[in-house]
Amino acid sequence: MCLAATSVSIVLSVFITFFILWLSDADDSITQIALIISIIAPGIIAPLVTWFLIGLIIKIDELEQKQRKLITYDELTGLISRRTFFEKFDELKEITEKNRTHITLAYMDLDDFKKINDVYGHNAGDQALKSFAQILSNAARANDIIARIGGEEFAILLPETKIEDAHMILERIRKTVSSKELIIEGKKLSISMSTGLAHYQGDALKIDKLVSQADKAMYKAKSEGKNCISLYATK
Repeated sequence: MCLAATSVSIVLSVFITFFILWLSDADDSITQIALIISIIAPGIIAPLVTWFLIGLIIKIDELEQKQRKLITYDELTGLISRRTFFEKFDELKEITEKNRTHITLAYMDLDDFKKINDVYGHNAGDQALKSFAQILSNAARANDIIARIGGEEFAILLPETKIEDAHMILERIRKTVSSKELIIEGKKLSISMSTGLAHYQGDALKIDKLVSQADKAMYKAKSEGKNCISLYATK
């Protein structure tokens, strides 16, 4: 690219210089000097300009990739973001409707997270969130979709999974979380989660409605003593 730009610049420079000299009827010595300059100058300037433009393009591309990553993933935990999570549901919804299968949504909230921040500080809270996200990633199945929805709230989409099966999977995850002792900045912390489950089976529900149902079930789990799972009761 640099060589091509330099070659084009030299040819154009020589052509323009020769044309100007021809119009001005300059003598041979001036013509020779001007032609030499018209070759040397682009040979120096063109590569510098080309490398600058290439560097600028690379920086712009890096910034665009970083922006896409920030939109797609949660910066703290590395899980997908709320926006991407909703997009994934729309993709799964089409498959579910086509194959007449099931989707279960698990909506989780870390119990007493505010207390962790207040007692141990926000850095400890961030470490707890990262550790919790890692536990979810390790405990969930390969095709489950995990996201940090916001704050201490997380969600898992379980494709082709009935709510009864999802309950068993989340109970296993709940036990793993509650039995895990975290060491953060030399301090031992125990965490637990309250979970709400809501079910989708080819009806007219949109993701925000399904999240609302799972969220209600999650708050029911909170009211029942925390560190448990509640199912959304359809009427």
